[in-house]
Amino acid sequence: MADKEEFRKRMRALSFSGKIRILEKLRERSRAIAASGLRKNKEKSS
Repeated sequence: MADKEEFRKRMRALSFSGKIRILEKLRERSRAIAASGLRKNKEKSS
């Protein structure tokens, strides 16, 4: 639990632009995973 509290404390201390940078990195990581085929897309059954 201490780790979660420490994480929250660090997030509160970040500026808005710092949080945006983290979100951008996560988005790029997600795109890279999707492009590599590691994430399987759920096919829609129509």
